[in-house]
Amino acid sequence: MKGLYIHIPFCNKICNYCDFPKMVSSDENKIKYIKRIKEELEFRKDELTNIDTVYIGGGTPNSLSIELLEELLDSIKEYLKKSKESTIELNPDLLDINQILLFKKYNINRVSLGVESFKDDTLKLLGRTHNKKVVFDKIKLLKENGIENINIDLIFGIPNETIDDVKYNLECFKELNIPHLSYYSLILEDKTIFSYMINNHKLELLDDDIVADMYDYINNFLKDNGYIHYEISNYSKKGYESKHNLLYWNEAEYVGIGLGAAGFIKPYRYTNYKTLKEYFNEYTEEKTLIDLSEEKNEYFMLGLRKIDGVSLNNYETKYHSNPFYDFNIQKLIDKGLLVLENNNLKVHPDKLFVANLVFEEFINED
Repeated sequence: MKGLYIHIPFCNKICNYCDFPKMVSSDENKIKYIKRIKEELEFRKDELTNIDTVYIGGGTPNSLSIELLEELLDSIKEYLKKSKESTIELNPDLLDINQILLFKKYNINRVSLGVESFKDDTLKLLGRTHNKKVVFDKIKLLKENGIENINIDLIFGIPNETIDDVKYNLECFKELNIPHLSYYSLILEDKTIFSYMINNHKLELLDDDIVADMYDYINNFLKDNGYIHYEISNYSKKGYESKHNLLYWNEAEYVGIGLGAAGFIKPYRYTNYKTLKEYFNEYTEEKTLIDLSEEKNEYFMLGLRKIDGVSLNNYETKYHSNPFYDFNIQKLIDKGLLVLENNNLKVHPDKLFVANLVFEEFINED
């Protein structure tokens, strides 16, 4: 399988926690940017074969005018027609019936809403402009118009948040009756408003043990309500796992288009420039050859994000090598970080919350 990712960096407002390539920009720049996207699509047309999934992310793709949105979707209509899954990220505040009808026209069959919380005081702290009612109203509108494959993003571990707040968010999610949830632990990124506030003692991060308890509660609640925990931060009803994101975790190829977008066309990974000035001049900032050793590392680093882990049989078939010789897997099993079941290696369920530490230790093994 192969995916197409398109990045739309524009937002009407920059949220307090976000460090993705994004900006508040003029209509003139947005027009110029969509033109540049179309030029890059043409530039990479030889790579754009056998596209199985399309993902339009941001930023806020639906901060574009309806005319620019249609221009963008029209430029990729040949891929959208054949795609098994086509997703667009949305700000609930900006979603309207005209956008929904446009999505249906171009075979966008999955949407992802940046909800983050259902508590209005938390949303204000995060810098979001919507409220709980807006989310419920817009999801109702999506369903009424035949778009049922819906994900929402939520964040836990936010300063001042309690376990009761997490319980409230999950009850609201349950009430929505949608098939997918991405529930992320807050990560403090440099050069964000949150980083400034915490460094200047205006906010305080939650204790790690409290955040870990929140994660355990989330996992148990969603399991009890029929959701499959298939990746560290992702949960779905059966058959509604994100096909596009699974491409990343399964080391499949994908073409990245737009400012700051990354792509992987074997044996190279590339990253585009992250400012408009640079991107308008040249697409790719960095292109890296992935050698055999790095590819083996990525097999585990990406694959172990999946709750089911990775197949050691597949590794041996793919690389004609014994993973126990290539990495000190037994040491990690003995330390309780990894579990081996039916020749499948996965992160121990009790270590999922600190999986990044597991990955770091894994990749440092010789």
